[in-house]
Amino acid sequence: MVTIMPITKARINLGAVVKRVNLNKERIILEKDGFPVAAIVDLDTIEDIMDSVDLEKAVKTSKKDFVSLNDVKKKYGL
Repeated sequence: MVTIMPITKARINLGAVVKRVNLNKERIILEKDGFPVAAIVDLDTIEDIMDSVDLEKAVKTSKKDFVSLNDVKKKYGL
């Protein structure tokens, strides 16, 4: 569930907001002057995002260093 909330309301009720995020896995989008500027999400979500980014970097790195078997055969006349 995603809730949109003004920053001032979140600041006044920070303890309750964090509790909602933690217990209900709710995501809170914080707005300033009607524009989304930040989010409050539970720690598991952040860890999942970080794992995805790490995996994406690993895949990009491995693709960059990848040499196909056909390329090796061509290079060595096999």
